[in-house]
Amino acid sequence: MIQSTQPIKTLLKLWESERLITPLDRHFALELAEFHRQQLNHHSESDNELFLLICALLSHQLSQQHTCLPVEQILLDNPMNEQVSQCKITCSHDELLNVLSQFNAIGVPQDDVQAVSSAPMVLDQGSLYLQRYYQFETQVADKLINLAKGEIQDIPASTQETLNILFPRTADTDSPLYDWQKIATATAFTQKMAVITGGPGTGKTTTVTKLLYLMTQEADLTIKLVAPTGKAAARLSESIKASKLRLKAELTPFAGTIDVQSLNRVPEEASTLHRLLGVIPNSPQFRHHKDNPLRLDLLVVDEASMVDLPMMHKLLSALPSHARLILLGDQDQLASVEAGAVLADICDGLKTDKSQSLKWQMRYSAPYSKRLSDLTENDLSGFTSTSPGIGDSLCMLMHSHRFKGDAGIGQLASAVNNSDKSRIMEVWQTGYDELFWIEHQKTSTGNSGLEQLMTQSVSHYKAYLEMANKPQSDPLEIIECYNQFRILCAMRAGEYGVDGINQGVKDALKQAKLISPEHEFYSGRPVIVQSNDYNLGLFNGDIGLILPDRVNPQASGGAPRLMAHFIQADGSILKVLPARLPSHDTCFAMTVHKSQGSEFSKVAMVLPLWPSQAQKQLLTKELVYTAITRAKHHFTCLGTQTVFEQASLQATKRSSGLARRLWN
Repeated sequence: MIQSTQPIKTLLKLWESERLITPLDRHFALELAEFHRQQLNHHSESDNELFLLICALLSHQLSQQHTCLPVEQILLDNPMNEQVSQCKITCSHDELLNVLSQFNAIGVPQDDVQAVSSAPMVLDQGSLYLQRYYQFETQVADKLINLAKGEIQDIPASTQETLNILFPRTADTDSPLYDWQKIATATAFTQKMAVITGGPGTGKTTTVTKLLYLMTQEADLTIKLVAPTGKAAARLSESIKASKLRLKAELTPFAGTIDVQSLNRVPEEASTLHRLLGVIPNSPQFRHHKDNPLRLDLLVVDEASMVDLPMMHKLLSALPSHARLILLGDQDQLASVEAGAVLADICDGLKTDKSQSLKWQMRYSAPYSKRLSDLTENDLSGFTSTSPGIGDSLCMLMHSHRFKGDAGIGQLASAVNNSDKSRIMEVWQTGYDELFWIEHQKTSTGNSGLEQLMTQSVSHYKAYLEMANKPQSDPLEIIECYNQFRILCAMRAGEYGVDGINQGVKDALKQAKLISPEHEFYSGRPVIVQSNDYNLGLFNGDIGLILPDRVNPQASGGAPRLMAHFIQADGSILKVLPARLPSHDTCFAMTVHKSQGSEFSKVAMVLPLWPSQAQKQLLTKELVYTAITRAKHHFTCLGTQTVFEQASLQATKRSSGLARRLWN
């Protein structure tokens, strides 16, 4: 069943030293094998070795953010993908499935329910799960399917008229064929669960603001707005406020027909998922769960692509049975940093084959297609499907208002998202003003490309640093000026990672006499929080600036007192003594992952010159697409054509059974 040059127990230590597995993977395999040694006694020694290997492979899958291990994906001749294989499995995948199903430590859903729930691992539909991830996945699927079945039957007669006012017909010949914002609003209004997805600038926040206005006209609802991080929550609040101002101006001419004042009932303040669920100090559990559900009628979750499977499970478990759910996000962005890709799995059923002109296509049941067509005055009969899955609850916004058809950033993002190699190069060679390429150029004295980026960084950061040195400057304006530009890196470590780039920018700014970094905290230093501190109200990913305290400018000895300044969700400034900050780093540069939920006027992305094998796995089209779409007006890339192309052609694929459960 298994052949190896050494016992698997010995090989595990070797694989750990070679970083093919983590210490956790090795210890997990050893502990589980020892714990279930009695159950394995009746098997051959080869089977015992196989069990140990499979445990290590499963743990390694989880450390790579997969939720399960598809048995058919195991490389039988080289399970650990070594340069020179030191073990192999001497049977077919079908035979391996049969052997695994015989282990008492592995439950099979067709077996006794009690036996399956007590087994540490579960083998289902050809994939191996840890018990708790199997429970997460099946329960999330069941909850989403049940929510998707909850169609709202009675629609007030006034809804159609209000909907038409919110989304008036336009005679513009350049307008898209379908009003997807109107369709998404109608979907969320008529369904207990709605998933509204789309790229940057497609109007997700505008759509949800109009939807909430529509809902507040019909009923008195307790509505909560949340996002995965404090930064994303603040951004959601800002976007809702701006959308309400625009909507109020649009609706004022119709004040005699509709209740414009009910727009005031649309909530503006958003919180984090952790704060909504109620953190219990030093505990992985939350105050709200299935036995103590949240007190709300409607929950709106922004940046849903960042929500991992365990967190989605906790959130859905705490949702009261009567509540409605709206998920907002970009399914093409980077998935969560933990296991799972829930939003991508939810949208998976809308994918089309590559021969079609559209990458995604709606998938409605016939009755709902007709109902939605009547309500929105959009003919959706062409999107009817005989196997709609949860398609009646989904709507994808496809028209970008930020990136017009001839905008370079939008063109590049689209080409990368479609992994279109020839189109990517065509866009770069067109000479768009908003796109700027810096080539890595190694010289005897360094990297001229990197030096060019440092010069650009000094130019962009100069404005906010000069403001920071003027006593009359408003901290809010200084932070907003700082947020006009950001450097995004693919990884943390190395010369071209966050650590190296931050040091490079710091040195360049010091040389330009814009900062004086003699001490850890200096005026103008940007900081990014790396852990949650609920007492201070700071969360992982929050970004602030070290600035002189304008209210109390003098500290002991007459020197200006420096404080860390953060913009809160309500737009006010939170000031914290630097010594009280939770773990944090300098933030002239940040990872692409940390930038999710943010947008900047100008963005510079840094790709490594010669990426290692581990770094190549991080360089995916989702990472490049996310970096590009953080930029509103200007995007710069420091890299090489080869690395940019390779990253753009490598798609993230996380092993999961959630899409199959939702769509089959």
